[in-house]
Amino acid sequence: MLFWQLIDEEAHLLGFRFFRQRLTGWHLSFLLLVTFSGEVATASMRDRLAGFDRFLATFDPGGRYLTRPIERLVPGLTLNGTYTFASDALLSSHDNVGFRDRDYRWLQFQSLFELEANYQVNSNIQITGIFHALYDPVYALQGSDGLYAPKENERLRGYEDSKDIARELYVSLRTLKFDLVLGKQQIAWGKMDGRFIDAINPMDGRESVQLESSDYERRRIPLWMANLTYYVGSVSLNFLWIPGFEPDEHATYGSPWYSPLYSPADSVARHNPTLLQGNVTADGYTVDRRSKPNWNDFAEHQLAFRVDVPFGAWTAGLIYFYAWDKNPSDSITGRFTENGVNYLSLERRHRRLHHFGFTADYAGTLSSVPIVGTLPVVLRVEALLSKGVPFADLDEYTAALEGADVDGLRETDTIKGAIAFEFAFPHNTTFIFQPSLYYTKDWKSTLGSGFGGAVGDAWALAPVIFIKRPFRFTRDRLAIGLTLTPYLSQPTRNSQGMKTKVKVSYEFSQYLRGKIVYTNYSGGDGNDLFGGYRRYDNIGIGFIYEF
Repeated sequence: MLFWQLIDEEAHLLGFRFFRQRLTGWHLSFLLLVTFSGEVATASMRDRLAGFDRFLATFDPGGRYLTRPIERLVPGLTLNGTYTFASDALLSSHDNVGFRDRDYRWLQFQSLFELEANYQVNSNIQITGIFHALYDPVYALQGSDGLYAPKENERLRGYEDSKDIARELYVSLRTLKFDLVLGKQQIAWGKMDGRFIDAINPMDGRESVQLESSDYERRRIPLWMANLTYYVGSVSLNFLWIPGFEPDEHATYGSPWYSPLYSPADSVARHNPTLLQGNVTADGYTVDRRSKPNWNDFAEHQLAFRVDVPFGAWTAGLIYFYAWDKNPSDSITGRFTENGVNYLSLERRHRRLHHFGFTADYAGTLSSVPIVGTLPVVLRVEALLSKGVPFADLDEYTAALEGADVDGLRETDTIKGAIAFEFAFPHNTTFIFQPSLYYTKDWKSTLGSGFGGAVGDAWALAPVIFIKRPFRFTRDRLAIGLTLTPYLSQPTRNSQGMKTKVKVSYEFSQYLRGKIVYTNYSGGDGNDLFGGYRRYDNIGIGFIYEF
C-alpha cells in the first residue's frame, strides 16, 4: 500500500490521468529505490530504539553488582536501593523579591541515595534499616550571596549526622493477632493531598509551598517509638508510645524557599549569627530557647491511639494524639530598654496539644454512568480537631511593650479536614477532587499562625483538583498529570493565589523513571500564601532509579 500511495501522490502532482499505465521504467525504479531505502532507514531506527529500550529494561547495575551478590552471601537478607535526583530552576530573572537577595537560579540540585536492608530472623521477626545519603550542591554551584543557610545548618547541603543517615531502624514482630514494631520509624496515617490526620511525624519543610504529598515519604522525620497494632476480628487497634521528639523543620534564612515576607533583608541577616542561631528575632527581641521535650522523662512522652472499624464498603476510624506542638511558641517573659527603645524577652518552647481525628474510606462502583458506563470511585474523609493551639497575638505584644503583664499568646482550637472524591475513568485516567478546609476558632486579625489554622484568616478552602492520564501508545509508560490548588480564605483576604503543577513522567523500565515538572504561582497579593511566590515559577527535572 505504501508503494501505490506514493505513485498516486506522484500522479496527482504531475497531472497524468493514467500515470500507472504510462510510468517509465526509470521512474518506477527510482520510486522503488526511495521507498525501499526509506523503509530500511525506518527499520534501522526502529531496531536502534528497540535495542536501547532492551538496554534500559535490563539496566540494573545496583542490583547486579551490589544487592543480589550480598543477598546470595547472607541468607535471610534482602536489600533494596533507590537513587533520586531532583532539580528545580527558576524561570524568572535574578531579581530581589521582598527581603530576599534572590541572585540565584537553581532551587535544588539534589541527589538522595537510600538503602533499605531487611533481615528475616524467623517467620515472625524482621529487622529493618533504612539509610540515607543526601547532597545538594545548589549552595556551592551558583556563588550566590542569597544562599548562605549552610552557615548555620549544614544538613541543608548534605547529611552528616547519624540521625539523618540512619533514617529508620526497627524490629518487627508480626503474628496473627498483633503486629509490634519497635524502633525509629515513620507513621503515615493520612492518605490525602496535604496533612490532616498525618500528624505523628514532623516534616522537613525546606521546600515550603513547593512541598508535595509525593515527597512526604522522604521528607517525614522518623521518631523512636513503639507501634502496636492489635486485631480483633476485622477491627484494628493501633497504639503508639513515642518517647522521641523532633520539631518540624522549615526553610530558613539563606535557603532558596525562605519567605520573601520575613525581615530583615539578606544583606543584614547573613552577617548576623545571633539571628541565624535563633537567639534573637528580627525585631531585636531576645530569645531564651528551652530544650525540646526529654525522652528520659516519661511525663514528656507522646501517646497516640487509633481504632478502625469496617462497615460493609466503608471503613471508619477514630484518632487521639497527645502530642507536643512541633513548632515552638514564643511567650513574653520580660521587657528591657536599649538606646531608648523598648524590647521584649521571649521564651521559646513547645506546648502540649490534644488532637482528635476522624477518618473514613469508601470504595465502590457507580453503574450506568453516561458515556463511561461503570465508574470505580473512592471516597475519603479526614478531619482533625486540635485543642489549645497557641497563636502569637500582636495586640498583646504591643501591650507588653507598654508595660502590660501578658505572655503574648492566645490559645484557641483549630479544625482541618478534607473530603476526596477519586474516580477511575477509562484509559487509566485518574481524577481527584479534594475540597480542604482550615478553620481557627475565635480568630482575629492580630493573630499569627498556628497548627491546623488557616493562613492569615479565620478559615480557608483549598479545593485540590488532580487529573492524570497515561498514553496507551507508550504502553502507559508516558503520563501527564495536572494539579490545581487555589487557596481561598475569609473574612479578609479572599483569594490568596493558586499553585498549578504540570508533571510529565515516563517509565523507562521497571528500574528507572523520569519526570519533568512545571510549577506556577499566580494570583493573590504579595503577602498571601501563594501570592508571595508569584515570581517563583520554576521547572524541574528528576529521575528515580530503584534496584
